[in-house]
Amino acid sequence: MNDNEILKWQEAISSLPDKQFFNTMRLYLGEIKTPYNKQRLTQQLAAFIKREENLSSLLTLIDSFDVTILTAISLIPNPTQQTLIEFFRTEYSVTDLYAEIINLTERLLIFTEKSADSGKDYIRINPLIRENLLPYLDSQLIFPEYTVAHFSNEDIFRISPNLLAAFITYIRIRGISCKADGTIKKNDKTRLSEIFPGKERFIQLLMTAFINLSLVYESEDGKGFKLDYNRTKKFAELSEIQQYALLCAAAISRFSKDGLKKEAQLLIDCLTSIPENGFSRDSILRLAFLVGTYTEDGSAIAHKSRFSLILEAARQEAGIEPEQNAELLDRMIDCAVIFGLLRKTGTSKEGVVLFNTTEELTSYNTSLTNDSLLNGESSQTPKVLNIDSTYTVTLMPGLQLKELLPLTDFMLVKKFEVVTEFEITRLSASEAFDNDLTPEIIFNRIEKYSYYQIPQNLKINITEWYNSYSSAQLYYGYVLKVRDNNISFVENNPNIKKFIKEKLAEGIYLLNLPAGSDINDFINESSLDFMGNVKTSLTKSEFQTFPLLRSGHKPAVLERKKTACKKTSISEADKILKMLKTSLEKLDMEKHAKESLEHRISNRLILSENQLKTAAVRTEILEADGTDFAGKVHLIEAAVKDEDLMELQMPDANGKGEFFTLVGLPLGISKQPGEAVMRFQIEPTKDIENFLVSRITHLRRLRY
Repeated sequence: MNDNEILKWQEAISSLPDKQFFNTMRLYLGEIKTPYNKQRLTQQLAAFIKREENLSSLLTLIDSFDVTILTAISLIPNPTQQTLIEFFRTEYSVTDLYAEIINLTERLLIFTEKSADSGKDYIRINPLIRENLLPYLDSQLIFPEYTVAHFSNEDIFRISPNLLAAFITYIRIRGISCKADGTIKKNDKTRLSEIFPGKERFIQLLMTAFINLSLVYESEDGKGFKLDYNRTKKFAELSEIQQYALLCAAAISRFSKDGLKKEAQLLIDCLTSIPENGFSRDSILRLAFLVGTYTEDGSAIAHKSRFSLILEAARQEAGIEPEQNAELLDRMIDCAVIFGLLRKTGTSKEGVVLFNTTEELTSYNTSLTNDSLLNGESSQTPKVLNIDSTYTVTLMPGLQLKELLPLTDFMLVKKFEVVTEFEITRLSASEAFDNDLTPEIIFNRIEKYSYYQIPQNLKINITEWYNSYSSAQLYYGYVLKVRDNNISFVENNPNIKKFIKEKLAEGIYLLNLPAGSDINDFINESSLDFMGNVKTSLTKSEFQTFPLLRSGHKPAVLERKKTACKKTSISEADKILKMLKTSLEKLDMEKHAKESLEHRISNRLILSENQLKTAAVRTEILEADGTDFAGKVHLIEAAVKDEDLMELQMPDANGKGEFFTLVGLPLGISKQPGEAVMRFQIEPTKDIENFLVSRITHLRRLRY
């Protein structure tokens, strides 16, 4: 037991508002005698908790819901109330979680520590009982272990180098037209659906990722996007798992380089952490909360979790509000499923849909730390290519994207299914000639990956296309012109020579720089300081290189050895509750006092018969139904005064007889003849609404 942590707990209790502090003391210690000392009372409360019979009752009265929430608090570094709401949003309502956190606090199992750095209220387990509580905590309540009962027979699809190469050839040759919001326009959408049948949603996400990664740029006429080939080649140098993680992150939103790295790394860690039998979607979402909050050695990151930093960065960059945090993760998981990074393994016997990571991706993840695999080195060149008499090229899997790009430089995708079909046309060949490919280079690339000789008629046609292409040249770009006395300097300067694409005439050179690009780097590097800078209105990519990602690792909680956890006993808890209620029945006190104490027993706030004292009871009404108008008004007024959260239930305006429930803070109530209006701040959105009290069907104060 850490003395410093106990001091923090004592400080947190002592700093409670007076009303809450004394209510807590009266509940557990009985009537407070004056004069009093807060520090001494806090020490007496600590002694009460550590008393063997009280500690035993405290632990016995813990139920499975308590254990689940307490386990989450122990796993998430610096959890807040909002963190827990997001963590459990698919399983528990906001109302249930608010009520549970309040209940655990009043039962002295947890406390709130205000951070001096962030000002946030972090939820901690009471250090006085932590060691006794640890055996009950069970991470399997957070990440249940499933067994696949029914395996999925759905077609397995996953993004692949061949698919990316096929998509890239389409953009390189045809370009893609998109609407202002990035949606692919009808004509291209139709063509792409024929080439990639059944992959329309995937192709749209892929296009969004290409835009956000600046692998494409908008053409000068604004009619579509063209491929940034040099940047795409840099992207292809990354390992496959890095490519896919970056694409998946970029498909859901636009981030800065740092934000993109965090999102992509979060996904890699998540994929690495999923066990062989798979996880449910809920477990994967919870996993995403945890994988970014631990260092390489498995220890928790101090202060703010990386998950929080990721979401905060995302909100700043993409305009995402706090209540949309969950949506960001949802979209990431959805995208990972569509990309095939997560695949449906099957269902458990309980009917839970399970997802897993493909074995190929798991092996690719290890390649992040393997230089030979990372660089795509191989002892043998795979023969994956075949060409028929119609110039249709069949390409089998086996090459990395960095190898496929030069191989498909002179091809256009025809069909992507089990195997990928390309075609060599005059248009695709001309595009290759524009990139300085000659027939000899094309023939060498084909022969490198094919078992068979190139059809003779294809050789003849490519040669003829090249001769026709070369008969006239149209240049577009930067032209460098120097005087006679500078010709020798230019042609012998290696920093200039490497940028010369072609010598057009004596002292006139076409530079190998895209028209409209920033030429200042060339000027600085070439020592042509006598030239003025060329200005351009072109906006550079937000980041020029791609972030490097580390190999994935599992959070410590998933690596720990499994040990048998102590289970809570419903029968033992019922025995204590029954004994307390029997003792209460024997006491001579007013009905309201008994009802109030019975409510506390049901909420497991009473640990011993000594607490059943009238002097320690503060009788009050905590709930009111729709017919009790005066009771609802009184309850609201009391909650406003004490700044208590409330739960309200009202009929939905859709007229179908449905009801909705909200949790929030009542800010005030205005009375009118026969009616009253409550001003209500809804949690967690902080939206403020006015509600007619007469329409509230049930009202409850979230306090003991």
